Amino acid sequence: MTIEKEDNIFQKVINGPSQGYTDNFPKREMWREIVKLYNGEFKIGSNAGHVIEYHKIMIPHKDWKINISVSDTRPLKFQASFVSHQDFDFIISWEDFLEKIMKKFGKKEIELGWKEFDNHYMIECNRSDLIKKTFTKEIQEGILKHNIYSISYQTDSESKKSELLSVIQRQGGNKELNIELIELYKALIDNLHKSRIIK
Repeated sequence: MTIEKEDNIFQKVINGPSQGYTDNFPKREMWREIVKLYNGEFKIGSNAGHVIEYHKIMIPHKDWKINISVSDTRPLKFQASFVSHQDFDFIISWEDFLEKIMKKFGKKEIELGWKEFDNHYMIECNRSDLIKKTFTKEIQEGILKHNIYSISYQTDSESKKSELLSVIQRQGGNKELNIELIELYKALIDNLHKSRIIK
């Protein structure tokens, strides 16, 4: 492994969702500006001892709501709930060192066809046709640009309800980054709808 690759892996760990405490207090004004832009809602809360602050943001998009949360001890997350049309599940996450080795020895996995994305992310899915329709090159580029840690979509076949959940990063980012992430998430939801995965 080259020094450059080692440095890259180290940076991913440092910037990843498992890092410790961050102060979200300075992000209050940024979130207020974003919810104003999207006609959303912003709530501030704290734990019982008023030591840990958390932010909850709701961004409306057509018939759905994008819920964003971040706290002093938890990573930035995006979540949305739907009524589902199809039994569809997937998890896309950083491809770790062990998974890269397993691929070298012939482990089969779903690939979307863009080498840069396929080398960075591991995809587990029950419908490869739907994942390829939903994750267009534009969506892949956005995920890679923001180095999103994971995206999952899970369906409860009995209730016909589903949830899209993304763990983005340790810190809440800046206004421009969060607007790009909201637009990316909106585009992903639109693709789920176009593919008749959600109602």
